[in-house]
Amino acid sequence: MNGSFQDRIAKERKFEESLSEAIDEALTQLGEPIKNALYLQLEDRLNIQRSEIPHHVKEFSDFLSTTFGLGAARFEIKCMQKLHSKINVRIQMTEDNYSIDKWVDDGLTFEYYINRARENYCNPR
Repeated sequence: MNGSFQDRIAKERKFEESLSEAIDEALTQLGEPIKNALYLQLEDRLNIQRSEIPHHVKEFSDFLSTTFGLGAARFEIKCMQKLHSKINVRIQMTEDNYSIDKWVDDGLTFEYYINRARENYCNPR
């Protein structure tokens, strides 16, 4: 196998692991019982296991919106901040982009941010 292909696969796995950890850490801030209940609901309603969330970002985001309403954006921002601290990639976002007002006004989405972070982490320029 080509070394760069193996590197790409390793980076993808590391990204997915970091994203899962970031989501888990953000959910833990809600309390263990709530975190566990949310993971159970995600599995029951959408058949998405905790480990599969990095492959179902849009569905996870939709689940959060259904569960938390407008509060989902705050949770998603917390996940993005935690992910950013783990992978530390440059994304064309400033701290202002982490405010709810900016989030809504600019039409930023959790899925967009995660896709950009994945691309920048796995394919640095």
